[in-house]
Amino acid sequence: MAKKGYATKTDIENYILTTIDSTFDNQVDKWIESMENYVDQMTGRNFIADAEDHETDKYFDGDNSSKLLIDDCISVKEIESGEGNILVPDTTIMKADGDFVTYPANRLPITRIQLRGSYFPAWPHQGVRIKARWGYSAEVPADITQVVVVLVSGIINYGNNAEGEVKSMSIGSYSVTYKDEKQWQDFERVAEILANYKKFII
Repeated sequence: MAKKGYATKTDIENYILTTIDSTFDNQVDKWIESMENYVDQMTGRNFIADAEDHETDKYFDGDNSSKLLIDDCISVKEIESGEGNILVPDTTIMKADGDFVTYPANRLPITRIQLRGSYFPAWPHQGVRIKARWGYSAEVPADITQVVVVLVSGIINYGNNAEGEVKSMSIGSYSVTYKDEKQWQDFERVAEILANYKKFII
């Protein structure tokens, strides 16, 4: 799995005020990828949605109601609920010409669908196909970029035996070190940021 683009080598260099030799590019990419996966695992989200015109299918269980909770997405192109029964979204400002509406009404990501005049059948299992641009947002939120930058910087500091007011701890299979109080405070904010984005399944 390739890194998603939550942060770049340049972001990390700007944070630690150090140029990283190009011979370490592959290793830095692996650290970024690992911390992206950590962020996704801790929040239950994917922070960069599918590209425009690259919608993909996911399958869900219905429950014989007109409402369905779905994974984060930023647009829904179509729904197949029942074999060959294709439903399309509203396209007008008045939101009255399609088969379904999405919620929340005025912000992203979309997390719920409401059908008009029909329901999501409970059988067969995973019988509801939704084509959408899956993910939290079109561009990664700035504070999620900061989380990845702080975590990867901590890994680099640990590898460099950073000098100064050093504090260390473990993140997954990695050890991180912060060489001053400012970096340590940034690290302490990581848990708060991730908690704010955590997706709770009801």
